[in-house]
Amino acid sequence: MNFKRKDEGTDLPLGTDFPSFIDRDKAWWQNERDLYQEALRLNVISFEEDKTMVERIARMQHYQLPTRFCDMTSNILAAAQFACGLGEICRDKRDNGHDGYIRIMKVKKDRMKSFTSDIITAIAHLPLVKCGNINPSREDGLDYLRYEVTNSRPGFSLTVSESTGDNLRSAKEQLREEIQHVWAFKPVWNTRRIRNQSGVFLAFGCRDGKEPLNPTFSPSDYDNPTAPSCGIAQVDVIQIDGQFKKQIVEELRYFGMPAESVYPDLSNVCTEISERLKEQAKEK
Repeated sequence: MNFKRKDEGTDLPLGTDFPSFIDRDKAWWQNERDLYQEALRLNVISFEEDKTMVERIARMQHYQLPTRFCDMTSNILAAAQFACGLGEICRDKRDNGHDGYIRIMKVKKDRMKSFTSDIITAIAHLPLVKCGNINPSREDGLDYLRYEVTNSRPGFSLTVSESTGDNLRSAKEQLREEIQHVWAFKPVWNTRRIRNQSGVFLAFGCRDGKEPLNPTFSPSDYDNPTAPSCGIAQVDVIQIDGQFKKQIVEELRYFGMPAESVYPDLSNVCTEISERLKEQAKEK
């Protein structure tokens, strides 16, 4: 399965590696619990429709909070929108002359999870646990996380085993291994933003003390079971010349992908319409 990672601007490295949003600043991942609690405390009404932590974290990610989820899309046109700068809400920063990029990601079938899977649920609950209480290298190092997940999913605490060839792993051992990897999953399209962007997510686990995984997403690690990005690799990059981005944005409108479809909130739609009319008047 191939998916498009959405990027724009000069900060994009031309290599294959990229961190999750929260791992880009040490202050963020070390204070992940505070980020989550403050976002929830100050705007709890916005999350009333979310039934699970996965849905809640996905919503926070789409509204710019640093999280362990990273946006991808299954729609090349949506990827083009972001590569041309439409992911930047401030219109003054869009046409910056920089080239845009679309990363093409390859994902193994067993690395694409459901939004209800145990590992995606566990990663979504990491913001509830302090850094010092996350240590997957120790046998009891994820007990606090298992406790938090069990509060919302009682069956998560069962000591069931999963058959993997000739080996049997306990659920506890399986979690300790899987939390140190990156996974892809298809979220519930419970917001207009996620639906309009044909959203798919990467979910980043962590190491002891919530240290970042630093996945490579390199094709050489694609079949390496010990690599954090095993089963997920960047296989190509489409580069968009900065001088043609404005033209491409206009052409995307004819494919049913206007600028206001990226962030279809009423305030943004009204702003896009009014600003577009001003630009058209200047061109006359």
